[in-house]
Amino acid sequence: MASRKNLKKVITFVVDGLATDAFLVSYDAKGDTAAWVELFNKIFALNNDYVARVSHVEPGMPPKKYFNALCDSFNKDAKAILEEIAALAKA
Repeated sequence: MASRKNLKKVITFVVDGLATDAFLVSYDAKGDTAAWVELFNKIFALNNDYVARVSHVEPGMPPKKYFNALCDSFNKDAKAILEEIAALAKA
């Protein structure tokens, strides 16, 4: 990533995509609405958490290593949410 500003934009873009996918799938799904609400809360908490973490680099850790770990962690969490959307769609 070239800058923190661009990284924040990418994180927000991915989270918006996750929310859109979840909304479209939940519209047709006949499952537990409480589970969908919990999933939406988790999606928006993901955005808040990672955007905040971009702004504050962990002290004592090299920035390049920190941002690589941050991106890997974000990708893992985004994939987990996609799996939850798929699981709720089947229910």
